[in-house]
This record gives sequence, C-alpha cells and structure tokens, in this order.
Amino acid sequence: MTGTARVRTATSEDVAVQGWAQDVAAAPDTWPFLSGAWLRGTTAALSGTAAPLHGVATRARGEEAWLPAYLFKEPPAVDWDPRTYLGWERPDGMQVCCGVETACGVSDEVAAWGVEAFFPAVVVGSPLGYRSEAAYNFWSPGLLGRLTDQVLDAAREQGARAVVAPWVPDRRGNEEILDAFRGAGGSVGYWGLDDHLELDADSYADHVARQPRKRRQRMTADQTALARAGLQVRRVEGAGLEPYVDRIAELVCLNREKNGAGEEPHHISTVMREVLAAGAEPWGYLGLLDGQVVAACVAIPRGRRLFVKWAGFDYEALGTRSGLYFSFCFDMPLRDAYGAGMRWMELGSGAHEAKALRGCASREVTTALWLADEALRPRAAALLADFGERRRAAFDDPAPSASAPVLLPLAAGTTAPTDSCCGGS
Repeated sequence: MTGTARVRTATSEDVAVQGWAQDVAAAPDTWPFLSGAWLRGTTAALSGTAAPLHGVATRARGEEAWLPAYLFKEPPAVDWDPRTYLGWERPDGMQVCCGVETACGVSDEVAAWGVEAFFPAVVVGSPLGYRSEAAYNFWSPGLLGRLTDQVLDAAREQGARAVVAPWVPDRRGNEEILDAFRGAGGSVGYWGLDDHLELDADSYADHVARQPRKRRQRMTADQTALARAGLQVRRVEGAGLEPYVDRIAELVCLNREKNGAGEEPHHISTVMREVLAAGAEPWGYLGLLDGQVVAACVAIPRGRRLFVKWAGFDYEALGTRSGLYFSFCFDMPLRDAYGAGMRWMELGSGAHEAKALRGCASREVTTALWLADEALRPRAAALLADFGERRRAAFDDPAPSASAPVLLPLAAGTTAPTDSCCGGS
C-alpha cells in the first residue's frame, strides 16, 4: 500500500521498542542499528552528552517510520562532530573513522570559524551504528524527505548551528535525505564505501569452490593464521554473550584506538545489553588465550541478512598484525550465515580493499551537511567536497559502485590486512 494520505510527521525523544522478533517481522529490511532497542541503548549511552530529536511519521494504526537524530550541545567524539567532515582535525590527533590527511591549513581555517558556528549540532542517524537513514514499516512517496525536513526544522527550533548526516548509504529512497539537505541550503560529499557480500551459493563449501584460485588462497591463509595463533575458539549466541559484553567492548575500543578513531566501552556495552534485553540473538565469536578473551567478533542476524558489527583484538597478546581479522569477521560468520540460510552479509566500512579481494561488493556512502550561517555555506560546500575526494582516493574508488538490490520500498594478497577501525559499523 502506498500513498501520502494521513501521513503525519512530528519530533519525538523516543521510538517504539518491541521484542526483537516482532521488530524484525514488522520491518525486516531495517538495519538493526535503527531499531527501537538499539536507539534506546544509544540514548542511554549518550545520556548527558546528546538528546534524541527523532523525526517520526505515522499513517494508519501500526504504521510508523522514524529518522533518528541526536542534538549535541558541545563538541562530541570526532565521528559525530560536523567539523570533521570539512577536514578539521582535533588537536590530540583523534581522527574520524577511516580518516585521511587533509589539505594544509584546512583544519586551522575551520577552527577559526569558532565552535559557535557548529554547536549546538544535530547528528542525523544512529551515532553508534554509523548509519544515517530511516526505519519504516510503510512506504509513501516523499516519506524520507518529509522525515528529513522534520528533523531540520526541529534542529533550527532548538538553535542548532549545524546538522550533519554523516553516513547516508546508496540505498533506494535515501536520495530524498540528500535532496532535503540540498533544498535547505546544505551540501553533500563522498564519505566512503559500505561492503557487503551476496550469499548466492548452495552452501559454504559451494561458495568457496566457486571462488577464483587467488581468492580461495586468501581464505585458506585466513584459516592458517587462526590455526597458528593457538587460540581456543568459542561461539556463543544471544544471552550467552552477557558474561563477555564488557570484555568485547574493551577489545572493540582497542581496535578503534589503534586506527585513530575513538569510542567509549560503555557506549558499546550499553547498546549490546539493550539489544540482548529485547531478545536479539547475536552471534559471538571469541578467541581465548590462556583463558582470557583476546579476540572477538559479534554479528547480528536480522531477516536474511547478517550484520557483522563489532570486532576487537588484544594487540598486546596477539601482535598488531596477527592476521586474525578475517578469520573472525569474515570466515566464521560466512560459514554460519550459509548454515542459517541467509542471503547477504553486511560488513560495513573499513579494510575495503581486503574485503574486495575476498569477493565483497560495495555501495557508496555520502555525507550531508547544513550550516545555519549562510555566509559559511559556500566555503563549507567546497571543503566537504575536497574532504570527500580525498577519502575517495583513499578508498581507491574512482567511480561509484552499483548498489546491491534491497527489498525497498516495503509493501506492509595473502598478507595479513590491517584491522578495520569500524568493523562492521
């Protein structure tokens, strides 16, 4: 059913939270990072730092959609700071996830505009999910644009000086989000690539057999690296993850610190526990050495897709180039995904080249930025474009890759790779 009749939009501090199974049944193609449980965990994790300012839309009974957004009154972590996407760098050297070097003098130029040119700021999307798009269980033409307009209007009412949607993936309908920013006087620029893998073989063994020789060799090398590490591998699922949540969060943050990005362990543990409380059944892959968890990956099954989300390693115990990343974050989830009859693996950003060498395709991700100060907008647009092109060069992405088909709109070398800074985010 489609149509615009009786669609109402508003702003809310909360979205509906229901059991995970009911949530998946109602909106099977929604990313887990946009679910009510995930956002409730995000709100709790960012309490005192950010306030929810979600755009919501309703139509008939039980039909609802939301575009997450959070208001930050003061500068937050770099991934959520709008200045980052113009090439600004924090004095302590902390960089945006999958960061790049910026042009000389750009950071100083943006800093000279002053904090007051950007804050308060609104981040559109799921800050702890690295995803700027909407969740919905009904479809109406222009729905995503209306939700974006609602958030932009609410941001202005709250006195926001900047609104940024850092991670808008090239999925059907999301162009409306970008058009809404453009229509409000904002600009858009390249952010990076989102990697995914279609599971179109009959089984894991069939998948491997279909691969070119060099790709099979890489997969074999991943398994060899795991065998040489001498780890005890343990697979845990759902509530069985609870005893390991804090250690997993610690390892994930070690992974991101190594790559120049920042996130707090309590952010991850709070969201993970909220998702578990809702009844989700994440798959956990743990590597133990002398009884201590030194490697971890958590993947979230949803519908017929598996989202590889969190990954972390104890570099002091394993070394910085252990070669274990793809054993835990690709091979093990891939085997189980085929065993569960899934058709897609979503692997997020980071380590793009190494994922491509293992057969992954990609979709482009775009950043949208709006500034309240009209005088700064032309220069901000130029800086956003320059930052994006530098990232495009870093991703070695001369032309956008075709998006993977998705069920939207809804009708009811063998060298050990550097670990990804954002895992499956």
